[in-house]
Order: sequence, then structure tokens, then C-alpha cells
Amino acid sequence: MAKVKNDAKWPDGVVRIPRQARGQGARECLDHVGPQNEMPALFTITGTTSGVATDVNVLIHNRVQPLNQIVANIGEAASKKSQMDEIFNEIGFELIEDKWRIVEEEKKWRMEAKRDRNAKKQKDKPRFPLRVQTLNTTVANLAERLEDVDGKRAISFTPEIDIPLTKWGKTGTNEFSTMLRLSYDGSTYEREAKSLEAANVHIRSLQWTVIMCGQPESLYKLMSNTTNGLLSRTAIAKMHDNTYDMYTDDRPFSDEEKEKIHEVAHLIGMMKGTMVLPLLEARSIKWANNICLQAAKDGNDVLARCRLRDHVTAYRMTVCLMLFKVAERLIKENGYEGAEKVLAENPDITAKLIVDEQTPAMLKAYDNIADYILDMDMLYFGDKLKANYEDKNYRVTEERKYRTKNDTIYECLPQVFSKEQLVQQCKMNNGEDPTIERVRSMLKNWKKQGLIKDDGAMYQKKR
Repeated sequence: MAKVKNDAKWPDGVVRIPRQARGQGARECLDHVGPQNEMPALFTITGTTSGVATDVNVLIHNRVQPLNQIVANIGEAASKKSQMDEIFNEIGFELIEDKWRIVEEEKKWRMEAKRDRNAKKQKDKPRFPLRVQTLNTTVANLAERLEDVDGKRAISFTPEIDIPLTKWGKTGTNEFSTMLRLSYDGSTYEREAKSLEAANVHIRSLQWTVIMCGQPESLYKLMSNTTNGLLSRTAIAKMHDNTYDMYTDDRPFSDEEKEKIHEVAHLIGMMKGTMVLPLLEARSIKWANNICLQAAKDGNDVLARCRLRDHVTAYRMTVCLMLFKVAERLIKENGYEGAEKVLAENPDITAKLIVDEQTPAMLKAYDNIADYILDMDMLYFGDKLKANYEDKNYRVTEERKYRTKNDTIYECLPQVFSKEQLVQQCKMNNGEDPTIERVRSMLKNWKKQGLIKDDGAMYQKKR
């Protein structure tokens, strides 16, 4: 396993973002935590910004993609992860205030509905579009809430990864993992209810960013399956090890710093459009190809695989950094109220101004972010991923030379199929409903044999 590059590249163990790449708002947040926790703070900043900038997308490799991010800030107990809460609260202040207003409206409606529950004519339940979603709920409730935001981008922040893990158990956590993967891609998410009383969920494009904080043990529980695609979509940041640090007081945000952050966050929430950034695009491709060449020289399968989504995540994060610079420029040129007016009257202005932010400092920031994401993948999961690649059951190196009684069922299935379609095909072939255990066994064996792969909530045949 290749050594983690972090110590060699940054001798003091600190990854830095160039000062020139820090716009108003981002600058105050990064200064708030200090250099030792700069990357966890940066990941929290960009993750929160992706939720605030709900109408901003980016063209990456000829595809329009959302800014959706999955972030995990990992540190031991008392490693100052609470500073990430403070950053989230300040950048997302408008969404959070709106959340509590809607919560009060929902409480009022529930009281009225309870009071009038015996009335002949019941009022329909209104929608409550909460864009800040708690993870301390059921998966079904979360899915319904995400549908209610009507295409806007939702965001969830949890100070403890253990909250969803404990709340949902293994089955719910697996569905949570699926939802996260679909949200990263902005894919369709659907959930059919069995009863008439329960709500069906049909989301054309799941727009959702999730920021989690926790200890390493919680991260490993969340990533119990390292090959299902969640790890490659998650940006992991490591909190500074403060075991032997002398005590220092945490400095809260000053009123002036809060005002600067709030100004920029408000403007970012008004921004619209698809960002097209040819210089950043070229830098991203160059970074990915350089890692591929390095991995090929070393025969490092893990490094080669990890890079494939890490460079896209770094791309999205860098675009979020650029939005701070655009907002700062608008404030300097027009004043705060003038910047509001410009954004309201000219929806295309962000896409025009952001092109100028592809500066050498910003491209350097991209490199540092991409390198760091890759380093953390290798640090926390390098050995586990290597073991997967060495597992004879993980990779099929030759064609199957035998047939089983399930081959006929496999051949009758469409190229992309669901578990329900598999159940129906078994019933058609065998004349009876298969047991849950048999269906699970068939899917497991087909995966081991390299016959199928996961495709969101579906399965795709490889042959």
C-alpha cells in the first residue's frame, strides 16, 4: 500500500488553501478554526454552500451536475468538531431561520388537526418545505420531507454520525446509503408505500447535501460496505489530533465576522445558472490522469479507483469557493444592496463573473483539495480496499465454466432489473413465490460471479 502523501507533501501535516482563493465569508470561517483544522472547515463551508446555492449547477466533463456533496468530518472526542456546527449555522443561517418558522407552522397545523380530528370534513395536510433536514427521523419521513422541498436543494448536518446509525439500524442505514449515492448524482429517487395511508415518494432529481461529524468507529460503521460507491462519493476530512495540545479558549465569531458571512451567504442563495469553467475542467482532467499514471507505475489498483470520483468532488468544492469570490467582487463593486439588485436583475451574471475566478491560486486550491480527498481515502480505507481487490471473490478473472439452475431466471431478466422483477421472474419460472433468503442468495452469488452490479436501487446485468 502506497504511503499516504499528506506527511510528505505538507511537512507540518497541514493542508492550506491559498489566501487569494479565499473570498469574503470563507476567509472568516477558515480563520475561525485556524490552520490545523482548515480542511474539515473547508469541507463544511463548501458542503453548506452547495445547499445554499440551490439554483447553481456546474458543467463537469460535458454533463450538467449539481453541487451536491457528502462530507464526513472525523475526529476523536473533544477534537473541536463543534466548530463545524458554528460554520454551518452561520453560512446556512437563512435556511435555518426558515426551518424554525416552518416548524412552528407545522406545530400549529398539527394542533388544529388534532382538535378537528372528529370533524366530518378533514383538511388536507399542507406541504412543509423544510430544506434543512434532520437525520434523527425515520427513512420514510426523511424521503417524504425531501420530496416536499419541490426541487430545491436540501441539506442535513449531524454532529454525530451515530444518530442515523442508531435510529435506523442496519436495514435503514443501507437505505440511507442508497439515498446518499443517488443524491450525489442527482438521480431519481422513488419509494412506493405498501399501504394507502403511507405516502409514496417520487423525486425526479434528488437534490441533497449531507455533512456528518463523528469518530473513526462511526465512519467504519457507515462505510461497512466499501465497494457500493458511497466511499467514492464521500469527502472525508480529519480533525487535528489535539491529544497533547495545551488548552486554548475557542474564539466565537465576532458580530462583524457574522455580518460578512451572512452577506455573502445571502448573495450566494440568489445566484443561478450552470457554471462552465474550461480551465478548471482541464486542471481536473490533468489531475486525474496524473494519478492514473502514478497508480499504473506502482500497480496500485486502489489509488487508480479512488481518483475516479475524488476529482469530481474536488471540482464541486472549488466551484463553491469561487462563489464566495464572485459575491465578494459584487459587494466591492456595487455595495451589498447593489449586489442584491445586480443578482436579481441579471440572473446570468454569476456564470459570467465566475469564469474570471479560474486563477492560479484557485487552481492550486483545486489540486490541494483533490490530493487531500484522495489521501484521506487511502488513510482510512486503503488497507480495506486493498484486501477487497486481493479477495478472489471480488474480481472474476475468467469466464464461468458451469451453469446453475438460476441461469434460466438470469437470462429472462431485463438488462436492468429490480428485486421485485426478480421475485416475479422466479415465480413465473418455478410456479411459486421464492423466499427472501433465496432472492438474497441469488443476488449475492451473481455479484460474486461478476454477473450483475448495483445500479442505484436497481441491478444491472454485465453479460
